[in-house]
Amino acid sequence: MAVYRLEEAELGAFIAALAKRYEVFAPVRTDAVRFQQVQDGQAIDLTENSYVPPKGFFFAKGEPLFLFDGAKLAMPLEFVEPRVFFGVRRCDLNAINHQDMVYMEEGRDPYYARRREATLLIGYHCSTPPNRYCFCGSMKLKDCQDLMLVQRPGYFLVDVGSEGGGRLINEFPAFFRETDEALRDEDRVTPGADGLATTDIAALYGDRRWEEEVQNCLSCAACTTLCPTCYCYEINDDVELGHPERGTRNRCWSSCQLKEFTRVAGDVCTRSSRSERFRHRIYHQIEYFRERYNVTLCTGCGRCMSYCPTRIDWVGAVNRMVAGGKQ
Repeated sequence: MAVYRLEEAELGAFIAALAKRYEVFAPVRTDAVRFQQVQDGQAIDLTENSYVPPKGFFFAKGEPLFLFDGAKLAMPLEFVEPRVFFGVRRCDLNAINHQDMVYMEEGRDPYYARRREATLLIGYHCSTPPNRYCFCGSMKLKDCQDLMLVQRPGYFLVDVGSEGGGRLINEFPAFFRETDEALRDEDRVTPGADGLATTDIAALYGDRRWEEEVQNCLSCAACTTLCPTCYCYEINDDVELGHPERGTRNRCWSSCQLKEFTRVAGDVCTRSSRSERFRHRIYHQIEYFRERYNVTLCTGCGRCMSYCPTRIDWVGAVNRMVAGGKQ
């Protein structure tokens, strides 16, 4: 597809024009950088990756699945306005793509699908790692954007990645002009963000050096809450007092790092130890998901390490295991 040029000085006007036709969400700095709805480009902050990934705009933190009243069921499906997410990093673009596999390809979740199908994604390429824990270059990330902005001095190169992205170019022709400048392979990777030695960690599962990391784990679930790809949830029924046949079935985020996540009848937990839970998260992200979908679930954003209260560096642990041989 063609490559276009967008002048940096016109970015704010483009966002303002975009906001007249779409709901536009972009990274904005408040107490931290978060995705918020914007009307223009003044508040947009592209200096670092967002603290909270855009996951929650598609896979809601909590929502009703259906209402029930005796034998009657009602699904509260809401209309989603057409919207654009601007400034999404490659790690989060791939994370959304991986959640698409779970919620739209293997089985169609109507709530997720409505939000996702109403959304166009404009990416922003990281020219340098946004934090010391980023390892996206080790994860074989793909182009998953509708449009991708690549920074150049005074302007952006705009790579069209889908038909939806092409429609955006055609909708706002005043801001884009074709250019002969091409995107190179190196423009699609972030130099210095390849810190994970290997994603083939199956043989390391029984390595006793995992326990050194587990000792620092609080089982607080911050890693999974801030992860752009984790999709575990639990389901509960809220019923009216005195009318148990009437109520709401709700879905909310949960975490494999919580002991109660695997608790079943008889008060049995299939992963009762912190060590089992810790390794399960890493292996689901790197090994188990790949066995099923042929791609690692993890996209290397590094949030699980950046915002861990005890700064558990599991990537560094894997590298030490690989370098030091099996123990």
